[in-house]
Amino acid sequence: MQLYPLKSKLVLPGDSITVRLTEALASAKLGVKNGDIIAIASKVVSLSEGNVVSLAKVKPSISARRLASRFGVPPEFVQVVLDESDAVYGGVPGVLLTLKNGDAVANSGVDRKNAPVESVIPWPVNPQRSAEKIRRIISRKFRKKVGVVIVDSRVTPLRLGTIGLAIACSGFQPVRDARGMTDLYGRKVLMTLQSLADGIAGAAHMLMGETRETIPFVLVRSAPVKLASKRAGSMTLPVKDCLYMSQMPSPVLEKPLLRREGQSLRPPQPENIRRLAVIMGETGDSGHSPCLDRIVFCRGVNLPKRSYYSDLKIV
Repeated sequence: MQLYPLKSKLVLPGDSITVRLTEALASAKLGVKNGDIIAIASKVVSLSEGNVVSLAKVKPSISARRLASRFGVPPEFVQVVLDESDAVYGGVPGVLLTLKNGDAVANSGVDRKNAPVESVIPWPVNPQRSAEKIRRIISRKFRKKVGVVIVDSRVTPLRLGTIGLAIACSGFQPVRDARGMTDLYGRKVLMTLQSLADGIAGAAHMLMGETRETIPFVLVRSAPVKLASKRAGSMTLPVKDCLYMSQMPSPVLEKPLLRREGQSLRPPQPENIRRLAVIMGETGDSGHSPCLDRIVFCRGVNLPKRSYYSDLKIV
């Protein structure tokens, strides 16, 4: 597998990913071939889509202020983390442990690093949809069959440093199932699934860096994956089946999403709504209190932004 880091101009809100990628390929004197995979930093996808939050416009809730005081994080930043998260489990000084799109990540993926002044950058609103859209555009432009991986970084339990995480991919299946195969000694494999997308993301992340590298793209060639037009499958598993997260106490904040049936990839329509039941409760033997608030909102429709969390006593 060969990896080619592609330096780019500074990507600004609203910039075209395709234009910046084309420029970066030209500067590196590289072309796109059938079977290539384009690894793209999640931050530049969010910037391109205009998903940047000005902290000056954020009004922290009491819950955000309490968490901010407990973990030493600015309350406006905490509020954005809460708005982006599906659950909050706790934290350490400077960081909250959250669940976002099925991934256990720091601060719901919200990042202050390399964001415009007094702003933060969350993950793309719908990373999977973004990956599929970018792959279609790149494939049409270069007339090649390619894959796309959107890359962010994460930390792992009891290990120092960040590694790459694929928050979405398109054009290939992200996980290879090795169950039922045999090892070198003929023993049948019972549990192993290999995360191909995360492996590619990890390799690309090493070249992208974490600070001033300005390498938002990595061209991955001869990766051990088979490209296909079928939609990428899931890369996550339920909390109850996770070796680490299943051992965690109940979250201190939770925002379960009651998803409608038959969710499709077509652009959201005004009538396509999701109900968010905001369940607020304290950890401990008492479990969660009944649902206190229900919020209805439309994806793709401009509505006044509000916090999805009521106030909670943080214990």
